[in-house]
Amino acid sequence: MATLYDQRLSSDASLDGYELEDLLLTHHERQRSRLAAMLPCGRAVAIVLTRGQHLRPGDVLLSSTNQALRIKAQPESLMKITAGTALSLSRLIYHLANRHVPAMLDDGAVYIEPDAVLGQMVSSLGGSIQMVQAAFEPEAGAYAGGHHHDHHPTHGDLSDHDMGRVGEMLSIAAHQETPGE
Repeated sequence: MATLYDQRLSSDASLDGYELEDLLLTHHERQRSRLAAMLPCGRAVAIVLTRGQHLRPGDVLLSSTNQALRIKAQPESLMKITAGTALSLSRLIYHLANRHVPAMLDDGAVYIEPDAVLGQMVSSLGGSIQMVQAAFEPEAGAYAGGHHHDHHPTHGDLSDHDMGRVGEMLSIAAHQETPGE
């Protein structure tokens, strides 16, 4: 049976009395609020966080059975992109950002997940690509920490499911209207 981790350690909490284990997760795995995984020792774990919460390297999760899980970044294959000049690298970063590509910035390089089409774009713009293994921790973005595209207030007692259904019905209705009506 999997050990359930559903509580994030607060910054002032102590790990006294907890058994601490490390769990390596890729960037994509750290973006999930529900995850089943295996520890290196072979023990199954289940992570259940509040919807929309993401894990970052260094986060510690707690179970009700006095076990603690420290999240670490799993090294993964990445494209290390460099350019001959700072302006050329800035231009490459601009084009990647324009495509909403998660990117990790470093002095003189930008790292992205492997993508053949983006690799061709980078090459055509004069960039150099080297495949590397590294922990991927992309920039969070200007709106990290709570920006949502829904700028309307919540609607009383409607659940997320109900609100999603309302949006779906409105979208269907909008696409069924005939031009000129």
